[in-house]
Amino acid sequence: MFEAIVNPIFSPLLKLNPLLGIAIISFVLTLLITLIHKFATNQEVMKGLKKDMKDHQDEMKKHKDNPSKVMEIQKKVMEKNMEFMKHSFKPMIFTFIPIIIIFGWLNAHMAFYPIMPGQEFDVKLTFDLEDLGKSISIVSVIPEDQLEIINGAKQTIEQNKTKTLFSEKWVGMANWKLKGPEGIYTLVYSFDDDARAYEKDLIITTERKYAVPEKRINDGSSLKSIKIMNEPIKPLFGLGWIWTYIIFSMVFSMIIRKVLNVA
Repeated sequence: MFEAIVNPIFSPLLKLNPLLGIAIISFVLTLLITLIHKFATNQEVMKGLKKDMKDHQDEMKKHKDNPSKVMEIQKKVMEKNMEFMKHSFKPMIFTFIPIIIIFGWLNAHMAFYPIMPGQEFDVKLTFDLEDLGKSISIVSVIPEDQLEIINGAKQTIEQNKTKTLFSEKWVGMANWKLKGPEGIYTLVYSFDDDARAYEKDLIITTERKYAVPEKRINDGSSLKSIKIMNEPIKPLFGLGWIWTYIIFSMVFSMIIRKVLNVA
């Protein structure tokens, strides 16, 4: 539903370099949020609260050798800050839904490069270590006879080191190398000793779109995930779209607030 609204507005940006596209979206969204904040709040009250907080902070520096006085002033700063946040809550109600919609669109179009027609790519299945040495197969591809399975339909689960958020760990992994023409596909996998089948959608296209790369499995089996190895987009200093957006929005917010005189 929301895709139909957002796509006509932002899809032209997909023809641009990802860094430029994210910068433009960040600027537009930051400008929109700042304007809503400006007109949905009492700016005189907001500026007064900011001035009071700054005055209290300056006063704290003068009494830095008097801990009890500093605590007393700090309490006043916290009260003013809570009041400032309360006034800021109203514009957040108006901006929350648009931000969620646009972030969803960015994640669907700006997080990874697409799998291109004729491009060789990997599909990796991750398992618990208990299934090392077992076999798993691609039992079908829908539609049939479209994808080329370069390294064979049946693979053995082998030990592999993978990175987590803060560390590394050993897991079982099976890997397939595939390529094929443009189209929308479903990969179907099955264990030799398991009647269950596991499906993963795949899109091969020249357009800037892709199926969600990773599907997590939570059915109690040893299989933990099926992942299409789309190349991630890292447009700024090796960072993904979300951190790139945050950096741009912080810079644009400081500039726009100063230009529009927004508290």
